[in-house]
Amino acid sequence: MAQTKTALVYFSVSGRTQTAAEAVGRYLQLTPAALTAKAPYPTSGFQQLVARTDAENDQDQLPEYVPLDVHHVETLYLGFPTWYHQPPRLIQNFLTTTDLAGKTVIPFVTSASSRVTESLPYLEKWADAGDFTIQDGFTANTPDEIAIGLKDDFPL
Repeated sequence: MAQTKTALVYFSVSGRTQTAAEAVGRYLQLTPAALTAKAPYPTSGFQQLVARTDAENDQDQLPEYVPLDVHHVETLYLGFPTWYHQPPRLIQNFLTTTDLAGKTVIPFVTSASSRVTESLPYLEKWADAGDFTIQDGFTANTPDEIAIGLKDDFPL
């Protein structure tokens, strides 16, 4: 990642959140960095993905991720899909094991049925434990939602 006070990180399996992150990146003039699981999630076969996420949730597993260097940032835009009306366990592991003390995290989510507000209670709990701030964030399913979500930071 370039040395900047703002960074953009996303987790995507299907490519939908990656597409949203690329659009957010265009507004922010940042190159998105992918957060990847050390054991990749299945990209074909929805039932395989469901089985894996069910196991992670049922067994309270936090999948390992390839570390990203975000020590130099003050603000971190973090994109992810909403699974089971909450952030994926990979996001939980990233937020609870990365030193984000004093930083601001702005989430943006993609989902066919969930809004960012469903993820906020989880994110706020992890933020309290990690001494970082979570802003309200936004849902990023469409270009219009992204533009509306970013309007406070970047008048469009």
